Amino acid sequence: MNWLNRFLLANWSWLMDGMLLLMALIIGMQIGESHVQKEWNAEKSKNEQITAKLEQHVEDVKLMQTQINQEITNDFLKKSKLLADRLPDPRVVGVCNVPSAGNGRVSAVPDGANRADATSSIPLPNAQGNVGEVSCLQLSRDAAQTTLMLVEFQRWYQKQASVDP
Repeated sequence: MNWLNRFLLANWSWLMDGMLLLMALIIGMQIGESHVQKEWNAEKSKNEQITAKLEQHVEDVKLMQTQINQEITNDFLKKSKLLADRLPDPRVVGVCNVPSAGNGRVSAVPDGANRADATSSIPLPNAQGNVGEVSCLQLSRDAAQTTLMLVEFQRWYQKQASVDP
């Protein structure tokens, strides 16, 4: 035991320096760990806030797109009905269904071109591939309906494009 006492007394400054360095290392690791943990928590909180904002933005865009879709659908159905009411009645030759054909509400529906005689029908293949007769009146209705669909689709696309930058 004598040799241990001599060794400790001879090297006590080295031992104290080593213990001080060890304590400084331990304290520094604890302080560093707490700083890293605080920064980690702050970054995690920031990411959660960003995620919540993005989710809210997605919900807002979905809601706005649903509203636009509903508005366009309602407008299309209204104009489609107006268009159907403006076309000549196939049961009565030359008479329109609408008594107020001259009123200004109907101007939003595009006018068709001059029509050919409805009695001159040309046989055209129908959707199933069978040959059937399609009258000029039916072609005119289909063209007006298609034009209305195209106009409404363009309005829908413009509104959707303006929602999401």
